[in-house]
Amino acid sequence: MKQYARAIKENRKKLGWTQKQLANKIHTSQQAIARWENEVAEPRTDNSQALSEALGVPLSHFIDRDTSKTDDDFNALYASLSLYDKNKTIEYMKLLKRQEIERESFNKKEHLS
Repeated sequence: MKQYARAIKENRKKLGWTQKQLANKIHTSQQAIARWENEVAEPRTDNSQALSEALGVPLSHFIDRDTSKTDDDFNALYASLSLYDKNKTIEYMKLLKRQEIERESFNKKEHLS
């Protein structure tokens, strides 16, 4: 399932809203919500912004990234770890993120030179 479709459906259901209720909140039709949730169509940028605000989630939740297989693999592996190893995994991921930020910063500086 595509990222935007999952984000819309899961967050709508968490709030206990029907497709029609969500549609009314963002001034669109129930059919549009159904098309987005069923991956028949993608929401335009203005609709994604309205969905973000109505559902209370960041706009990035509606940016399609085909990571479902990777996410499923990660979640299965993470769930199988001991608490100690889960904590070590989080620490390592934070380190990787810091390194990524530093690389991006370095690359920006290189391009400006």
